[in-house]
Amino acid sequence: MTAADRVVTLYDAFSEVPGGGSVAGVVGAASGLSTQRMQQVAAEVGAPATCFVTGVDSGVDSRMVDVRFFSTLTEYPMCGHGTIAVFTWLVEEGLLEVGPKTVSWTLRTPGGTAAVDVVALPDGRPEVMLALEPTVDGPCTVSATEVAPLLGIGVGAIIQPLALEAASADFTHLVVRVDSLAAIEEVVPDHAAVADLCRRIGADTLAVFTTETLDPGVTIRCRDFCPAVGTPEAAATGTTNRALACHLVRRGLVDFGTDDPVVVAAQGVEMGRPSVIRTEVTMVDGLPTWLRVGGVATRFSESTGVMGSRR
Repeated sequence: MTAADRVVTLYDAFSEVPGGGSVAGVVGAASGLSTQRMQQVAAEVGAPATCFVTGVDSGVDSRMVDVRFFSTLTEYPMCGHGTIAVFTWLVEEGLLEVGPKTVSWTLRTPGGTAAVDVVALPDGRPEVMLALEPTVDGPCTVSATEVAPLLGIGVGAIIQPLALEAASADFTHLVVRVDSLAAIEEVVPDHAAVADLCRRIGADTLAVFTTETLDPGVTIRCRDFCPAVGTPEAAATGTTNRALACHLVRRGLVDFGTDDPVVVAAQGVEMGRPSVIRTEVTMVDGLPTWLRVGGVATRFSESTGVMGSRR
């Protein structure tokens, strides 16, 4: 079975308009597909994430959605932008009703479950917020001297130390802070070398960020390089922004002026696919204990054929 046999709906996740955000494909009624065939379809679709909805239970007491997420190379344990796309698709297909009152669902993947809140915005479109556990700031043996040449920037642009932010249920991120917008815009990565480094240290992505922004309503500008899992650079990544939010609040890099900070990230700008990712952080005793990451998605295509997707 190929993508030509399936209806694939494509969304720009974390974007209010077509052409921004990160692309996710959604395939409904996918319970009959094998893992091998899901991976084949995902490779043919070519999006950073293709999401296979294998079950929907809309009972009042259950509200469960079963999904499997795939990149072009591998299955993801969880996917932030894919979740936004899936729940937007469910609303648009009439499988999930939303209104001004938040409705909570459970997202189930082979790797575990997560809570998802869906609410209708004033314009009627759904806002989707995915609840995620905080990452853990683990030991990092990589230095700026090693990373800078892989990113095509000078060592002096990197603020040390680097960090390895890991979540037990899903992804691990190498986090690199740079000192300016100019530095993050100048990054031209060696994707093969980045992939090799990530695999060597057990990371899925390399995330670069700066706290210098042009918009006072934006907390950070970030970029996420994911060649180790099949995407050279992602325009919007919910799980990575969860890690960046934990890194910010744990190390006190931004004065939020509140006990429960909200991190607003601009991502995908350098790719010409601007995205806005909102991360709400719940703090206890000065540490992040729970996070909600989300936004909106915009449908831009539906097809039964293979699509060379926009990344």
